[in-house]
Amino acid sequence: MNFFASLKEALTEGVISQIAAQKLEKPEKIQKIFDALGVSLVGGLIKRVTTESGMKLVYNQAQKIEFGPENIERILKNEAEFEKLKAVGEKDLNTVLPGLKSAISSMVSKYAGTQNSLVASLCGVAMPIVMSVIKQKIAEKKLDAESLAAYMGDQREEMLTVLPDLNDKLIETMGIQYLLQNFSVPRTEESGVVSRGAGTEKGSASQPFLVGVDMQQQADYQPYLKWFGIGALVIGAIAAGIYFWNQRQAASEESTSETDSTMIEARTIQEPPATQDSVVKDTTTAVAAVTPPAATTANPMSAYLENATAPAGKVFKFENVDFENNTTQLKAEANAPIAALAELLKKYPNAQVKLVGYANDAQQPVTNKVLSVKRVFAIKDILIKSGISYIRIDAEGRGTGVSKDSAPGQKPLREIYVRFVKK
Repeated sequence: MNFFASLKEALTEGVISQIAAQKLEKPEKIQKIFDALGVSLVGGLIKRVTTESGMKLVYNQAQKIEFGPENIERILKNEAEFEKLKAVGEKDLNTVLPGLKSAISSMVSKYAGTQNSLVASLCGVAMPIVMSVIKQKIAEKKLDAESLAAYMGDQREEMLTVLPDLNDKLIETMGIQYLLQNFSVPRTEESGVVSRGAGTEKGSASQPFLVGVDMQQQADYQPYLKWFGIGALVIGAIAAGIYFWNQRQAASEESTSETDSTMIEARTIQEPPATQDSVVKDTTTAVAAVTPPAATTANPMSAYLENATAPAGKVFKFENVDFENNTTQLKAEANAPIAALAELLKKYPNAQVKLVGYANDAQQPVTNKVLSVKRVFAIKDILIKSGISYIRIDAEGRGTGVSKDSAPGQKPLREIYVRFVKK
């Protein structure tokens, strides 16, 4: 039985009815709230266990829960025990997922069509129930901290099937875009094992989640921190100053072409696919004037970067980069252009790009938004593995590119674009 099935089993009709009676709300509304809170909290926990400290924290907090899922209905009937349950839940929420209660409450209240205050009060009930199911799984499967992290990572796909219509907001609110495509269990000093999903690899390095440094390295140098702490702070302050200065310079450089690049991006969303080629032609017109035609035809991105006078912000359609239907599996012809982009970014180490993806071939329960997100992060992952720093690659999935504000007749897009944020 997967995690969400066990969670559903814990939240019986009796539990939902009791809470509905206490809150003077319809059971259907309470059920909808708990369904949304369940996927939100689990999404946050999956993200949390992608660091060594996070996975140990989740494991230890779950072990402290003093009741099992089978006791929830009984606890709700006892006011003193119910208040204790909520107190434990609030503490766990603030400890394990600090700062997320407000964002989760806001998202779920809009989804369920109810007051934010009601959802906020139920967060303290939902959290210990989720943690009690985790404790149950630890006992059933004899999990340690690492294997628990791997187990939680395996729930990603199932998480997206519970409430498909909430996925877009869930991804944005919980910040799990990259997690949908890549999940890595942190390496611990004790085991030296790196787990990926259900599998493990001996002696291989973990790819950290949304960070560029393996957090475990900090432990290796712990004895020396007291000697180099002050020096590190000074260096960090200097580096931060340089970074923000460069950011200001970059912002100033981009401001001259902001209007042009915004118009380009708007056209890539609003025009039918039949006219998309014209977008690329428009973006390369300035380059063609100063670059030999042969070079532009071979690789317009390369020609653009070679032109020192061309402003940052150009958008190029990523030609021949496509995926098999309803998957993140790249078609064979996509390997060459992605490899070419990696080499180009190595040649121009100051260049930074943003991958923008559209998808129109998703099949329920996966949405086009989710599929587009997973696809651009699949490409980002390939570029990172090719040696490109993650901080140089941004990624955004935009679904089909069709919204209520789109031009009449706009057809769903299935394309990848590359925008050069910085040259």
